[in-house]
Amino acid sequence: MSSRFLSSLPPAARRAELLDLLAVILGAGLIVMVVLQGPTLPRGLLALGFTFFVPGRAIMTHWPRLDRWSQVGMSIVLSLSVLSLVAMVALWAHYWHPVGIFEAEAVLCLGALVAGLARRRWSPADDRDQPGPQGAWSRVEA
Repeated sequence: MSSRFLSSLPPAARRAELLDLLAVILGAGLIVMVVLQGPTLPRGLLALGFTFFVPGRAIMTHWPRLDRWSQVGMSIVLSLSVLSLVAMVALWAHYWHPVGIFEAEAVLCLGALVAGLARRRWSPADDRDQPGPQGAWSRVEA
């Protein structure tokens, strides 16, 4: 991705976009490693990164006001909360199939992240929630 493409965004949106791209790379990398049954150590490290970051980032990308607290910290909190809830419900429903649950989570997360990237890039009205010069002018005009 060229720096000119990223520089067209306000700084907060640029940071959010980079975090979304990192989450997409983690999620896609883990999917590839699971499907290809890759080496254990890289797969474990990707699984750890996925568990602590990707689902929460998929939520945060559509909730820009929550980004003001901490983009990474809230992603971690939401990831652990959502994955714990999904695992608990799967156990209670007697549907414990870890690979199937992971595949569903990964596809949903990647879809949400790509939708968030597209929304941020092609819908400038959503940047009103982000601090910066564009957000300040849009509040004056509104």
